Formats: sequence, structure tokens, C-alpha cells
Amino acid sequence: MQMALRQPALDLAILGRLSQGPSYGYEVRKHVNLVVGYLHKVSFGSLYPALRRLLERGFICDCGTERPLLVGSRSRRIYHLTPSGEEYLAQQLATTDPSAWTDDFGVQFSLLGMTDTHNRLRILHGRREVTVSRLAMIDSWSLSGLDHYSQELVRHSRDVVAGELAWLDSVIAAEQSGIQQGE
Repeated sequence: MQMALRQPALDLAILGRLSQGPSYGYEVRKHVNLVVGYLHKVSFGSLYPALRRLLERGFICDCGTERPLLVGSRSRRIYHLTPSGEEYLAQQLATTDPSAWTDDFGVQFSLLGMTDTHNRLRILHGRREVTVSRLAMIDSWSLSGLDHYSQELVRHSRDVVAGELAWLDSVIAAEQSGIQQGE
């Protein structure tokens, strides 16, 4: 089941992509779909309004191109991150409230390389706490009274959450090892 990506997360993903260099809508969409994972898919129907919103806020521009890029018979707008967009992105990456490790974690995780070490660890530990709570909740469920398939679905959910916990532990350990080695 695919869920809609929240507007702030979509905006953050777009700005994060454009911080790597100018791009056009189709490439931005491919990148965003890659980092949000299989649970979300960003359609052009949500991407272009987001790009328009970011243009209106002055965070991006389609400036710097004298002639539009032509692909076939269609022109493409090349989007750039503005200084205002860079500042906003930096502010968002410095924020480590619970939304950074709960809602749309994939977007936040994809931008951790642009985040300072202290905030990276805070976000990773926050996500770990959420994951431990999810695992405890699943472990508290009684499987009695469930048919075989429902029991298998609960087991599968537990395996997925336990896998995420193991993965987070390895990412946190690598981050802490990097700190100890002075990276």
C-alpha cells in the first residue's frame, strides 16, 4: 500500500535533490521516488504543485537558463536552489524534533550526510526509540484467536521491524565509530 508523502517531506526531498545541482522535474521525481522508498510514490500531480510552491516561496528558481532545455519537442524547466532555499534547507536539517525520526524518515535519512554529527545521532537514536516501541507493541499482541495467515502477517511485521532495529543499531555504531576515529 502506498501512502501520500506529506508536503513538508516532499519539499525537503526536492530541496535536498536541488542542493546537489540543478535539475528538471522528471529527474527530481526519480530522485525523490528513490529516497522515499517503496511506501511512497510521488506523482507529477504532487511534484509540480510542490515545485510551484517552492518557486513562489523563493526557495528555488528556474533561472540561469537563457533557452529552455528541449527534449524531443518538449521544453524542460531547469530548477536551481536559491540562497534562500539553501538557508531554509539548512534550518530544516538542523531541526531534530520527533517528525525527523517518525514521519517520512526515508527523506530525513537521505539527507543525513548534510546534517551535523550531533543531529544525525539524535535523529538515529530517536528513530531507534520509535522502532523499539513498535517492536514491543507487536510482541504484546496475542496471536491466539488469529487464523494462520493473520499470525504469519504479524510474524512478518515483527521481522520487518526487528530488521529495521538491527539496521539502525549498525548505522548508529558506524556513526559512533566515526566520531571516535575523528571523522
